[in-house]
Amino acid sequence: MSTRAAALHASPWQGVFYLTGGASGFLAEILSEPGASATVLEGQIPYATQALSELLGRPPESACSVATARALAMAAFQRGRTLDGDPAFGFACTASLATNRTKKGGHRAHAAIQTADDTFIASWQFSGDRHAEETALNEHLWRMLAQSFELAGVTSAAKAIDLVHTRAKKPWRELILGETRAHATQTHDGQLLMPGAFNPLHSAHKNMLALAEERTGLAGAFELSVANVDKPLLDYGEIEARLGQFEKPVWLTRLPTFLEKARHFPGSHFVVGADTFSRIVEAKYYGGKRGLKSALAELDELGARFTVFGRQMAGSFKVLSDLALPDWLSDWRRERCVEIDERSFNEAVSSTQLRKETQLRNDST
Repeated sequence: MSTRAAALHASPWQGVFYLTGGASGFLAEILSEPGASATVLEGQIPYATQALSELLGRPPESACSVATARALAMAAFQRGRTLDGDPAFGFACTASLATNRTKKGGHRAHAAIQTADDTFIASWQFSGDRHAEETALNEHLWRMLAQSFELAGVTSAAKAIDLVHTRAKKPWRELILGETRAHATQTHDGQLLMPGAFNPLHSAHKNMLALAEERTGLAGAFELSVANVDKPLLDYGEIEARLGQFEKPVWLTRLPTFLEKARHFPGSHFVVGADTFSRIVEAKYYGGKRGLKSALAELDELGARFTVFGRQMAGSFKVLSDLALPDWLSDWRRERCVEIDERSFNEAVSSTQLRKETQLRNDST
């Protein structure tokens, strides 16, 4: 009998578990105690790369990382809500433990818990055989769960672990739960917006918005959507970290597509790179040419305009006029877009490359 599993089942929490190896004993203990059906809405062990990619919407940069654990926990939380969990939670663990083949990097595990109000994160390093590492991980996960949910009779008996805990601010919670669509961190009219993930924010982003302000005469703001098509929502820790980079106003939204952005901010000017613009006018994202024409017509009606900056694409720096677009798009591009030429702006900075460099530095320390 597992008294800690019994304590979990006696709590009101209902959740979904996504575990990428190394934590099967933890889930087995939960399931072995009577009453598990009151707690466990679903459990998956996405060992295969494809299975993990399907849950996350794309292959992760690293299968065993804090970022992957957090994204999985948010995906599990979203799944829990669709299964009517009340209160719902998502639990995820990514682990790279001792095995019968050579490992890249140390033996480690990262776990995350996501609820409507909180994001919890924890990480551990291991050194031992497989059985010892799995046993230790199992204990760590129970302590994490006990602390996060303050399980009766378990919290006081379990040794505390280091948890990174982010509590949601009211506007963040409302966005994650779909109760609101947009919230500004400072007063702003929403008429000049630079959408992006800003992971991380860098000098090119700032310079693009500054130049767009000069060209349009409007006061600019950044726009960060907590939702991205076919990907888990940003968690509260990620929202807090990304917002902490900015001095200018930021519109935090739940508007993943440009049509949704334009509907919420009619008449707005959007600052984009040439690579983003090429996707905005790509028919496959609208189900074909007819869908694209309908979307562009609606953007016209909404008064959306685009200030398009050059970006590094396919090994060279390209501006709007370099893009190979269908002839029928020429008039629309000319009427709705302003090109920033290479003489005015040529900064080839990549957020992806910056993240890789940060990860390399972290791995070497």
